[in-house]
Amino acid sequence: MSDYTTISLRKEFVADVEEYIEDEPFGSVKEFVKHVVVREMEADDAISETEASQIARKLRDLGYMD
Repeated sequence: MSDYTTISLRKEFVADVEEYIEDEPFGSVKEFVKHVVVREMEADDAISETEASQIARKLRDLGYMD
């Protein structure tokens, strides 16, 4: 038996993702996000701490993160 957790995302972000994946082979936002996260975890291209901070700042500025 698997345990699950819930991740909260802003409704606006989810709507943007739904629009983005409309013509893609993903059945749901959850499926798409899982695909992207797994792909990034398996990628050899690591980002620096500075790049991660810049990305987080941009996401906060866009309202996707608190």
